[in-house]
Amino acid sequence: MTMDGGRYNYVEVAAMSDMGRIRKNNEDSFLSEPEAGCFVVADGLGGGAAGEVASEMVITNLRKAATSTAEDSPGCRKYALQQALHKANASVVNYRDSHHYSAMGSTVVMLVLNPWKAEDAFVCHIGDSRLYCFRGGELFCVTRDHSVRNEMKSKGIDKSIPEKVAKALTRVIGGNGYLVPEWQKVAICPEDRFLLCSDGILVLPDEQIEQVFREKTTPQEVVEELRTRVLAAGAPDNLTAICVKVGSTLPPPETIDKCDQEESDLLLKVAEERKDYGAN
Repeated sequence: MTMDGGRYNYVEVAAMSDMGRIRKNNEDSFLSEPEAGCFVVADGLGGGAAGEVASEMVITNLRKAATSTAEDSPGCRKYALQQALHKANASVVNYRDSHHYSAMGSTVVMLVLNPWKAEDAFVCHIGDSRLYCFRGGELFCVTRDHSVRNEMKSKGIDKSIPEKVAKALTRVIGGNGYLVPEWQKVAICPEDRFLLCSDGILVLPDEQIEQVFREKTTPQEVVEELRTRVLAAGAPDNLTAICVKVGSTLPPPETIDKCDQEESDLLLKVAEERKDYGAN
């Protein structure tokens, strides 16, 4: 459990990661930086050591961007983290090609607190690692998996396909083609609880995850109960969870200089383009 005394002192956090009962190594990685207001879960893909290398590359790049911009504007933070994702993507692709792996990659889900306004935050995800929010006694999923099934639904295609194909990911870090992270802004309310998790947690249906939040209060209790239940359900995959609990009161928004606000807004627009400026 962590609760920092700085800018983001209105959140309490706990995290856990477990190999599970079947896998021989843990390819999940996570970042829990309360002082930087940034929380990330990355689920490595590729088998052997390749998956854990990929997920750690993601975390290494995001940690540097998050900690170096902890006191900066929202626009600066989003731009830096967007570029960090591109750097991670390039690192994974280069490692995969130089080691002649047929497949190597990582999913990611990230919650980034707003340094100027506690009432909102940024969420970014690629793949099927998820962010949930428990608010007012109800659980809802903030993210939507980047899977073949969901891509078909979004295009209005109603066709029966094998489950393995339906669950295949359409976006990953380290895949071929242009990296397209999905960003969204979410509201932050007093006493919200957020759950970032790899798909190893999803052996539990949403109803069970909601039950855990109803029965457990602290972030540490939540992540430990999730671990217990997933292991009892067989834990066929690695499992990682970060629980972020918002306090009963939020700090007031900061008064921002007009020039600083304009600069932040510009960087937000640039970040929204999702281009890799480091490649130029």
